[in-house]
Amino acid sequence: MNSTAAVHSNHPHPTAKYDAPKEFEHVFEVMSQPSFLHMSGLGGEQPFYICDYPASSELEVRECIDALVSRLQTTKYSDGSPAPRILRIDLFESVCEFLRHRGVLNRVIELEQRLHTQIAADPMQDRFLDLLIGMVNATTNNLYDFLAERYEQAFEDGEADIVFLTGIGAVYPYVRGHTLLNNLQGRIERSPLVLFFPGTYAQSSASGSSMRLYDQVEADNYYRAKNIREVSVIH
Repeated sequence: MNSTAAVHSNHPHPTAKYDAPKEFEHVFEVMSQPSFLHMSGLGGEQPFYICDYPASSELEVRECIDALVSRLQTTKYSDGSPAPRILRIDLFESVCEFLRHRGVLNRVIELEQRLHTQIAADPMQDRFLDLLIGMVNATTNNLYDFLAERYEQAFEDGEADIVFLTGIGAVYPYVRGHTLLNNLQGRIERSPLVLFFPGTYAQSSASGSSMRLYDQVEADNYYRAKNIREVSVIH
């Protein structure tokens, strides 16, 4: 079995204690393998990974991500490849940059309080969120175009050997994990991409794959990514 083959071991029970340093040690071991960097052994599949974790561990996970970036960027690969450069994309900051790029950020901020009017029984559906959903997911000139262009520039500059996406919980519901990854498929493909996800990404042959944000929001189906916590490491 190659080092990037997914191993469908069971996740810890939701009530089990999440050991962030231990989990991120495994993530580092996976990412520090040449096969991960070079995206070998994927069988033509998209080099997308999800690193899920309990939302209650958010602050600790942020520190672990910082440490992971520092460690990876100072670790050479066993095949002689240089230490990778990590492109970190915070989705909340990116949405703000995207709106600023379109010249509408200040207007959106002005409208927020007035437009936060519920339009359905679902509290996540109101006029302001509808406005953001429309802007972010427009047919053209959308957030995903903006992110892809940012990636391409960073890649050409040698600054995107691996891509980290964070902050998905801060941009729900106008950006959803499965929509984000679907829209980046085929556009970020020269580098492995890892989405850090506060919730559960579950994969099974019986029910398929699903992303459940905060372990509370109704699950979204997504099957093209591997759960990096279940990727095997060859020692």
